[in-house]
Amino acid sequence: MNKTVLLWFVLLSVPCVAQDRIWLDNGNPVQAKLSRAMDSKLEWIAADGIPRVYHRKRFLVVFASSGQFMVISELNESASKAQTQIEAFYKAPPRNISQDIIVKSVPLTVITGTISYESDEVINYMTIEGNPASINKEEVATVIYRDGHHEILRDVVDVAPLLALAHKEIEKKEMEIVRRDQEKPKVPEPAKKVQPQIPKEPVKPFLTDTEYKEYSQKGIRRVDEFTSYLRIIGDKTMKSEEKNKAVQQALSLFEPQATVAVSSAKGVKKYPVKEYLNRLKLLPYSKINITWNEVKYVSELKQEADGNYYGIIAGQQVFEGFAANGKVAYGDITKKNIRVKLESYQKTIDGKDTVNWEVLLGNIGVETNEGQ
Repeated sequence: MNKTVLLWFVLLSVPCVAQDRIWLDNGNPVQAKLSRAMDSKLEWIAADGIPRVYHRKRFLVVFASSGQFMVISELNESASKAQTQIEAFYKAPPRNISQDIIVKSVPLTVITGTISYESDEVINYMTIEGNPASINKEEVATVIYRDGHHEILRDVVDVAPLLALAHKEIEKKEMEIVRRDQEKPKVPEPAKKVQPQIPKEPVKPFLTDTEYKEYSQKGIRRVDEFTSYLRIIGDKTMKSEEKNKAVQQALSLFEPQATVAVSSAKGVKKYPVKEYLNRLKLLPYSKINITWNEVKYVSELKQEADGNYYGIIAGQQVFEGFAANGKVAYGDITKKNIRVKLESYQKTIDGKDTVNWEVLLGNIGVETNEGQ
């Protein structure tokens, strides 16, 4: 893997603070800014200061450190007009918003309020009228905090269109907040404020150095297991029962919502893992050979706010489809990346609760494709 690709994955790991971010179609944010618009491409500059150029379809949504955002689908197709939009976006004055913005997915709703407590499952807040309220995080697409930082709580591929639809409503709500604050009479602060009691979150389990090394290697082995199942699924000499069993075993390696990106002459398309595996069974080859080379972590396992560990494994996938005469009918080499999740769970042994960890594979993305 070349240095540019390696640097790309390193830049994906950014802290959750107010900063300029670009969300890409692989579902990860990059600490970077857009710098130039071209006919079908955009130039962006990351923290290393090196300009890079990607096709427009790779970009989904851009956030400024102040909390303003721009959905790439809103950019004008004209390069000059898009450039004007980009420059105006980064020159916009600070928001100076006293409320947090919560975007609910279904039905699409823009909620304003002051968040008082937040856990992995729920957000508690005070409405702009001063009433307590709560919302389950499973219903939330995005939170834009009053200090400028943001969180995207669902797949960004699904969230970007929602932000485009809600953009005008969000701007309208923010204008109402500013106007309301300006009209509010100044009230002297009381001598002492009684802070509400916020329940403490449970202590997150963590890996020892020995466990970290063990589970890191287990992530690599998960990729090897997946590859072995692919060869069984694509082998025409195997019985249908054996193939179906391999499909179920392969599915057990993944998170439920994981997808696999497949590249073709028409571009990149994402399939749910089960659909991808079933399509593999139908390929018109007598035998399929799939191997992964140069498999390694390009983003090491790192514990995030939910207590789970996440990392990215990349490798070079070699695909060979054989004809009935035993010769290769089609082959390609694709650079792919796999999101790895290390999830904790409790297991009771002899009446004592112990923490165990499960290694799951997430979305499989495509980097480059070289047809043979």
